[in-house]
Amino acid sequence: MGPILVATDLSPRSDIALRRAAQLAHATGAELHVVHILDEDLPAALLNDQSAAIEAGLTAMIDLEDWPAGVVPRVDVEVGHLARMVPKLVAERKAGLIVMGSHRDRGLADLMGQPTLARLMAAVDVPILVAVSSAGGAAWSKAIVGWDFSPAAKAAAQLAKTLAPDVTLSLLNVWTDPAQSSPYAFDMGGVAGQNTVPHLEQALAEASASLGNAPGPGDTPHAAKVGAPAAVLVREARDTKTDVLVIGRHARSGIARFLLGETAARAALHAPCDVLIAPPG
Repeated sequence: MGPILVATDLSPRSDIALRRAAQLAHATGAELHVVHILDEDLPAALLNDQSAAIEAGLTAMIDLEDWPAGVVPRVDVEVGHLARMVPKLVAERKAGLIVMGSHRDRGLADLMGQPTLARLMAAVDVPILVAVSSAGGAAWSKAIVGWDFSPAAKAAAQLAKTLAPDVTLSLLNVWTDPAQSSPYAFDMGGVAGQNTVPHLEQALAEASASLGNAPGPGDTPHAAKVGAPAAVLVREARDTKTDVLVIGRHARSGIARFLLGETAARAALHAPCDVLIAPPG
């Protein structure tokens, strides 16, 4: 696996991302690159002063941290815009995973302009992990995989197994069919129609058998739900106390790509757990 690139803004949210990135670097044997990106629109004199101060502070913080055995982070301060600089660094360093802290919900600002996460998903072909859980030192044990029977979903599940070999994969199929439920159930997530459930449950069981890491009797079962995908995924992750929500991206263009990216971005913004977004398989 290529280096794990974690972008930090020196906030507590980024500290969570840094701990998760270190745990994954230890588990996979990957290099850990820690990067802080300064806004290039700042005055040159201020950029120089801040760059030196932040690099010194980051290095001191790294030196004080109790890292897992074998993990020696590389620290850099770069100048640019995050949504452009991260893809550049990914290409230059052949990174295998981007780790970042959770977004702030900026409401209308994110609605009118494309959020950073969505821009990154459009610009890179490597997995992105939005780290939310404060239990970054422990490997994931429970995962919900957004399952639509596509190669992208399979690639996402396999990536989760690569990062956490012992993780339990519970498949959640969410489909949108307003005719099968009331408007309220459509928004909040309902159960698939009576004639559809047996077929989907059988298909989910077969898919799970081909993947391995199937849930046991006491784990979160596979399920088929009706509703808005992001809302259902987030609710199920919260209700089942899942460690990571796993979502695959499709190699599509135009409005389909936008909507699929929107599902992943919304889930990452609101999920109570880590969210792993895999590129097309």
